Amino acid sequence: MKKIDYSSTTIKLGIIFALVLLFLIPISLINNLIHDRKSYQRDAIKSITEPLGGEAEIQGLVIAVPYKSYNEWVDSKDKTHIDVTTKYAIFAPDSYSADFSVNPYYLTRGIFKVPVFNGDIDLKAEFSDFDFSYFGIESKDILEKDAVLILGFSNTKNLTAQPKLSINGNNLSLSPIKYDSISPFTTSVYYTLSKIDLKGMKSLSGKIDFQGGENIKIRPIATDNYFSMKSDWTSPSFSGGWLPKERNISEKGFSAVWNIAGLSTVYPKSWLSEKEFKPESLKVSFMIPVDAYKKTERSVKYALLFLIIPFIALLISEIFSKIRIHPVQYCLIGFADIIFYLLLLSISEHLSFDSTYLICAICVSLSTLFYASAIFRQIKWGGLLSSVQFISYIFLYGTLQAEDYALLIGSIGLFIVLVLLMFITRKIDWYELGNELASEKEASDSKKDSDPYKLGKELHPDK
Repeated sequence: MKKIDYSSTTIKLGIIFALVLLFLIPISLINNLIHDRKSYQRDAIKSITEPLGGEAEIQGLVIAVPYKSYNEWVDSKDKTHIDVTTKYAIFAPDSYSADFSVNPYYLTRGIFKVPVFNGDIDLKAEFSDFDFSYFGIESKDILEKDAVLILGFSNTKNLTAQPKLSINGNNLSLSPIKYDSISPFTTSVYYTLSKIDLKGMKSLSGKIDFQGGENIKIRPIATDNYFSMKSDWTSPSFSGGWLPKERNISEKGFSAVWNIAGLSTVYPKSWLSEKEFKPESLKVSFMIPVDAYKKTERSVKYALLFLIIPFIALLISEIFSKIRIHPVQYCLIGFADIIFYLLLLSISEHLSFDSTYLICAICVSLSTLFYASAIFRQIKWGGLLSSVQFISYIFLYGTLQAEDYALLIGSIGLFIVLVLLMFITRKIDWYELGNELASEKEASDSKKDSDPYKLGKELHPDK
């Protein structure tokens, strides 16, 4: 059987190209593994935060006032009937303020840790002008004594104690009846207002003890909304429909203030309970400062590029050293580079990402140094290849840190690599190189054929 001539430069380039495509398979497997680990992390987060009510969303408070609604209809005998039903008009506050004091801490499940929190809210609101004329409701049909105050949350598990509210100094009692069909909120707590005269200004105050995990959401619902938050957490994230008007983040924690006009929300001053809204909320996230999975996932996106660079460096070393490298040896160096990302994923679950990255880069570069020095039989080629690999890792790390400029840095880096390759190989005659390698192989084969000892063995195999 005729052996394939791996010394041909053209064939070698083709083999390298095929190896790069082949390495897409382990890269894809590592990507899938990252998604699996992120899924395990989400499951751990869910198992911790669900008993606490998940993310805590304070959805606001309104007063619902019932009224009699008349529906006149005529039956088949032309007899007129009037059905009387009870409906509700919903009134939002004129002003609404909530001062949050939040105490975050970590809970762990296995190797995963999740930021959770507890805290309290000082709540204040003012109601006035319960005007029914806009809806065409007569005063005789209004049932003021059956009015209820509705306090809204995303999940009542977020409450660690019964919210204590008062209006004009009168403590409110919980309603024995749930009015879920009229509430504009996901879940609600209801208070009776039978002892409250709705005429004039109503000042509400109270305190809410709450808990949750990862995020706090606040929904503005009044004509004027004021929210403030203080915490010793040092890495908050502000998002949602509104950003803070003022914020202060330091090593001791953060404070933030929101002033939100009712005109920027979907809620009017009052509406009938049949109407539905799609409201927005502001959001404060208690983030873990470094998400190792996110950075590892981003680094794997560049894996193919940083696999090609060592292969090119290995090919150039092979050309200049005139030592032939077998494709299996290319594979081993390529697998070392792939293992880098697997080590990065696994170790970063236990150490900081920066420390993990440095450890993995040094280990893989040292393995390349020893292996390349052995196959080239000179340490300078091993030093060259390991230096190229380590510099590539430094460049990749810089790209990961500068997320906003990743594309720019990557494009410039790729251009620099191309220019260096053009400079290094500018004097190589690729046609002549192929002929020289073929001549060297023929000379080597001829020398083997003329070896007296080998010839003697072939003529006298018994000796």
